[in-house]
Amino acid sequence: LADRTRKNSVSMPNEIRFAVAMPIGQWHAFIPAAFESLAVQGVPMDVALLDASDDPRVAAAADASGLAFTYRRHGPDAGQSDAIREGWANLGGDVVFWLNGDDRLLPGALKTVSLAFQSSLRPDVVFGGSHFINEEARTIGLHDQVADVSPLLLRSNVISQPSCFVRRTAMEAVGGVDRELHFVMDWDLWVRLYKSGYSFQRVDTALSAVFIGEGTKTEQVSSRRLGEVFALVRRNAGLWAATKSALSLWAHTLKTRGSDA
Repeated sequence: LADRTRKNSVSMPNEIRFAVAMPIGQWHAFIPAAFESLAVQGVPMDVALLDASDDPRVAAAADASGLAFTYRRHGPDAGQSDAIREGWANLGGDVVFWLNGDDRLLPGALKTVSLAFQSSLRPDVVFGGSHFINEEARTIGLHDQVADVSPLLLRSNVISQPSCFVRRTAMEAVGGVDRELHFVMDWDLWVRLYKSGYSFQRVDTALSAVFIGEGTKTEQVSSRRLGEVFALVRRNAGLWAATKSALSLWAHTLKTRGSDA
């Protein structure tokens, strides 16, 4: 049976409070590090654990993490996108994001993001760079596709998902994450925010470490992934751009695999 618990939390006026959903589909050895990366941030935060793994190691790692989970569910769900929506719906918080179990935030990341949201620019979305790490948690490079938001976003995902943070009001206004998408739900959300006129601010620092290795979505070049990319770009930038983006994804993924050899 699913274990569902929820706690209430409050924040001080004018203080940015984060809401993070952690969707977990299967056990990964990096999950304790992902929990720890949240625990050391030192900012107000609500955390939702959405665990569909049916693996007792996830619950044990959560218990040992020291995190005060605002919402915690162990049991089946309808997929990662649906789990993210469930998490955000059961949290407070002004700024939302999600963190996968095999990725992690870098120390001080959320303080940097909080300052950006409270700056005179008052952005709706803040994002930064990411390190790539391998199975030994060794840095093997930087996410080389991250760039300032421009019309390029309509045909290339220039935002690293674990390093992207969105005001709840903006997220809710565009309908949140599309639960029907499995691979491009992050990119699709960024595009809808961009086309709706919400403002993006890029901070010139890495905010997360992203695992690149066997079994990750980043490694997969499946027909479903290519299909989702093609459909998203065709809808927003046309047929020719969609064809080029799908081919570029295929080539870039093969290059990324080679860099981890």
